[in-house]
Amino acid sequence: MSEETQQNSTESTLSPKQIRVIEALASGASVADAARRAGVDRSTIYLWMKDDDDFAEELSLARRECADNMRARLRELAEDAVKTVRELMTGTDVSAAVRLRAALSVLQSMGAMDESQGTLAMIERGRASSESWDSPLLNALARQLS
Repeated sequence: MSEETQQNSTESTLSPKQIRVIEALASGASVADAARRAGVDRSTIYLWMKDDDDFAEELSLARRECADNMRARLRELAEDAVKTVRELMTGTDVSAAVRLRAALSVLQSMGAMDESQGTLAMIERGRASSESWDSPLLNALARQLS
């Protein structure tokens, strides 16, 4: 039996109210909201989740599909997010403070900044050892981390 046939046969054992509840819960509604939408008491939903294997299985499947769809939509947005951060970091018309925040966000998301004090100490050591470290962006970074 294919997964689609199995899913359809599982859905056919569910009542229309159960299907409405599953759709509502999978889309992020609370149990109380799902109960209102389906016209049942919320205690009924808890009983279905506990005692009705078909309902619980279908709810779990619907939630996984919803999460998968959300992750796919976020992946689609990731390219635009990277372009935006790049523009903020490299734009000559963007203030140093905004470029700094964008750079810090990238470093932090990559795990490069375990703690800001370690980064601040690195900047201070670099300043002490070389004049080339004395730039407006690094000074802004040091002020931000202080």
